[in-house]
Amino acid sequence: MTDKQKDAQEMFEIGWDQKRIAKILDVSEQTITTWKQKYRWEEKRAKKGMNREAAEDLVWKLINYQLNVINKQVKDAELRAEKEKDYELPTLDKGDIDALQKLWTTVKAKQLDWSVVVNNTKDFIGFVSERDIDLAKKLLDIADDYMHYKRKNL
Repeated sequence: MTDKQKDAQEMFEIGWDQKRIAKILDVSEQTITTWKQKYRWEEKRAKKGMNREAAEDLVWKLINYQLNVINKQVKDAELRAEKEKDYELPTLDKGDIDALQKLWTTVKAKQLDWSVVVNNTKDFIGFVSERDIDLAKKLLDIADDYMHYKRKNL
């Protein structure tokens, strides 16, 4: 699959219509339709959505598990410190903290990649069109230019 095909698929998966995808990527609408059918984009979009949701649920479970482990370690250390008046509370294990941070990043990190650019541009044009449809129409060409620029520079 070419870069254009991958970009088109990603745009399709987050909800762009075929006409806009074709215009932004400078291909015909028929080409987009052909790619959509050939590479089963609709099926992949549905599967990707389900897989992403399942993966996020699993990561949240892992985060909660890790937090419970850390909470138990803290409570145990506090009880020990209470019993042994001179006992110094230990610091949390750096590995536990790093693991939590990595899990959190997996779920919440927002990288400026093509899908984020596409989604943000779509949201912005939608936002403007709700307020001033004529302005939104004028901004479409500028938005297309911006996406061409970002696509080349990511």
